[in-house]
Amino acid sequence: MKPSILFILHMPPPVHGAAMMGKYIHDSKMINETFDCHYINLATAKDIKDIGKVGLKKLISFLEMLKSIRKMVKQIKTQLVYVTPNSHGIALYKEFVIVQMLKGMGCKVVIHFHNQGVKTFQDHWPNKWIYPRLFKGVKVILLSEALYEDVEKYVDRQNVLICPNGIPDIN
Repeated sequence: MKPSILFILHMPPPVHGAAMMGKYIHDSKMINETFDCHYINLATAKDIKDIGKVGLKKLISFLEMLKSIRKMVKQIKTQLVYVTPNSHGIALYKEFVIVQMLKGMGCKVVIHFHNQGVKTFQDHWPNKWIYPRLFKGVKVILLSEALYEDVEKYVDRQNVLICPNGIPDIN
């Protein structure tokens, strides 16, 4: 029996770097053959203009997402949940709620940062309260060793994995 992983990640639309990496993971033959994979799209924005904005539609979408995540975790009894949160901004708050819910459900969580900004925003309210809780009890994937400096205040090096972005071979 293959290990079960729930991937909660950004996928297009809208098209941006983290969403494209999410699509590559979703479409990866190697990942999908190695693990029992389940996917939930983390995006609440439908196009680039929606990114960073708040609205009733997004709130409803987020509440539906929480319900779907909860249902799927119970249904598949996942061994691991992979989440791609933003490092700051309104999206961080949404994704913080998701990670905390997963931890509360007893899930092992890996967070994969596709951007930096923790160090820059760590003294802003409410980030000084959120970051210690977000990083507690999780493994973190970074794109480069050089990015560890961004999260070192909150994550022991032994809990960090380095995985550079890769793109599929388009032969």
